[in-house]
Amino acid sequence: VVGVELIEYENPNQKHFTTWVPDQFDKLMPFNNNDVMVLETLPAEKTADFLDAFSKTDILHTYYAYNSPKDICIRLNYENGNFLIIWANYAENSYAGYIREYSRDGTVLSFWGSFSSLSYYEDLVNQYFTYRLP
Repeated sequence: VVGVELIEYENPNQKHFTTWVPDQFDKLMPFNNNDVMVLETLPAEKTADFLDAFSKTDILHTYYAYNSPKDICIRLNYENGNFLIIWANYAENSYAGYIREYSRDGTVLSFWGSFSSLSYYEDLVNQYFTYRLP
């Protein structure tokens, strides 16, 4: 990881899956880098602490709740240009969200799942960034 950013992702086409089915990978949408506004970049000296906190969160492996992220997300940028998007549906006070890795051009590479609790996402945003979730 070479950088961690808090971003706002404009995505009016996000879809909620009506049922939990473990293999909805083919229904996941690519990431459009043109719809991103960087709100904040985590200082480099805080990256290791952030990654440690993220590694201790509980993730529901391959829990497909949405086909894409939207609104306030965390983006982990990798040295090779790929990136990971972390999002939970804080607007509806729900843990259901989205953790997925993309190639530099926005192609889906892997899907991790969702947090098991909304507080994991809220804590990552509120403890490591000055921005506060609405």
